[in-house]
Amino acid sequence: MRLGEPEKRLMVAVLQTVVDDCRGSGYRRATGHTLPRNLRHTRQAKAYASSADRAWPFSFENLCDALDVDAPRLRRALRREPSA
Repeated sequence: MRLGEPEKRLMVAVLQTVVDDCRGSGYRRATGHTLPRNLRHTRQAKAYASSADRAWPFSFENLCDALDVDAPRLRRALRREPSA
């Protein structure tokens, strides 16, 4: 995989946003925030990551496959409580 490809960078950005919304970004944790700012975004991100739907090209499953990420392992990590 070449991350220099624009579509790959977009895929990585989408997954990073999901991780940030589920767990809180490293920047937010470093500044003392232990929870993501918007709980609605957290719920949406967790629902997105929980879905096994492959109908949409940018579904969680399809992004993980395209980026060679273990989807079940990432899901488990996103379910764990973030460390403060």
